[in-house]
Amino acid sequence: MLKRQAVIALLLVFVGLLCVNNVQAQSFRQWAIEATATSEYTSTRFSAAQMVGAPDTYPDYGDIETAWAPAYWDLDGVRAELRYAEAVIVEEIEIYETCNPSAITKVELVDEAGSSYEVWRGDAWVAPKESRIFRIRNTKVKTPVNRVRLYLDCSKVEGWNEIDAVGITGTRLSQGARPTQTASSYDNPLTELDVLLTRLEGAIKRATERNSANPAFLKDLENTLRELQSISNKLYGELGASTSQWGDY
Repeated sequence: MLKRQAVIALLLVFVGLLCVNNVQAQSFRQWAIEATATSEYTSTRFSAAQMVGAPDTYPDYGDIETAWAPAYWDLDGVRAELRYAEAVIVEEIEIYETCNPSAITKVELVDEAGSSYEVWRGDAWVAPKESRIFRIRNTKVKTPVNRVRLYLDCSKVEGWNEIDAVGITGTRLSQGARPTQTASSYDNPLTELDVLLTRLEGAIKRATERNSANPAFLKDLENTLRELQSISNKLYGELGASTSQWGDY
């Protein structure tokens, strides 16, 4: 317990200093204005178009027609693509999964010329049966983009894998600035911290699946990770634009 409190205290000091010196005043959030998919349950209910706009299913969980679902629940290689009104340098992607989450295996950003950039890749796994917001911080791509592309392996997560909405937070490219595809270093320490927390989450998941560590230790480590992620998410919101569009979760 003392170790956990010490880590959290250090995180608060660390981010507090960051808040004073690094306010991202120009960040803003967008919801998709168009969505397509290689598979959809129908052209109306559970269609790809259900991912357009702000969430209208989350935080509810279940097989709900106001979220997108593929035509069959055991498909592999399913792809969905969302388009946004304005091309921005994306800082964060938030995917609202509202039924049988964690079937996503890859996420790409796509620019206006059609070039794609991978920002996340992982294995599909069986997550708790509850709605969640899958957050991905972009530390690589510094090119303005206006699309997000999702890849799913629905065969690995039993039941209908449904997505309600996908939001992006980003900044406009400054006048006279030259876009680059990747960043050689992190923009700020908070972003680097989030990357490390994501890696830790993956390590805990793998250790749990393989029974390679004491279950009690893993449970305590997971609880500590959740506390740190919660603090990180709240403080990250303090650095960006108003969260009024997103509401409270």
